[in-house]
Amino acid sequence: MPVILIAMLVLIVTENARLARHIGGYLEQQGSDPDFASDGAFGLRLCASNRYDAIVLDQQLPDMDGTDFCRRLRENAGDPTPVLMLAAGGRASNHIRGLEAGADDCMSQPFSLPELCLRLQTIMRRRAFTCHQISAGGIYMVLDQWHVYWGEIVVELPPTGFRILELLVRAFPGIVTRAQMEHAIWDDQPPASEAALRGHIHRLRRSLEGPFGRRVIKTLHGVGYQFLPLA
Repeated sequence: MPVILIAMLVLIVTENARLARHIGGYLEQQGSDPDFASDGAFGLRLCASNRYDAIVLDQQLPDMDGTDFCRRLRENAGDPTPVLMLAAGGRASNHIRGLEAGADDCMSQPFSLPELCLRLQTIMRRRAFTCHQISAGGIYMVLDQWHVYWGEIVVELPPTGFRILELLVRAFPGIVTRAQMEHAIWDDQPPASEAALRGHIHRLRRSLEGPFGRRVIKTLHGVGYQFLPLA
């Protein structure tokens, strides 16, 4: 029986080109839009600049283990995107490692494509109840719609600005260090100059302080940034 998926953007992270084509082609037939990364570093950079509905992650990557990828996605970027990990072989220990690293589900290779799609549907529904909204200090973010709310005011931000604000809101009332922010945006390849991050912060401030009419982001020189409560 065919599995009908809602249209979604799925990142497939694997160095196995045949596997990527196999999964991507099937997802396209179901009306979804696949994106591809052949190694972990590139996959993390894509996650920093795009908001995916789900990630299909090969446990065996050329530059890092899939569990390392998942752990860095969760801990450093604070990314809640549902992850379906393709474990190497059928050993239970591989599944356990993946789940402990933050994957939402694991399945062994080889697998059937209809089952993969059903599992994607399941983890997306599960995450939708817990991870698509965050709030702090009077601000409310709907992650899957890229919307920022303060009362009746709605602000739409570009991907990088939204990611920065998400980091600040998740950390509230704490501080996000410059290193944490740069890692979330650029992974292990931050720009040589600090001007790039300052530029993103400046644009984010301009987008927020106009509608909100007050200071929103505090700079702690030599430390990082802090979200200031609106309520």
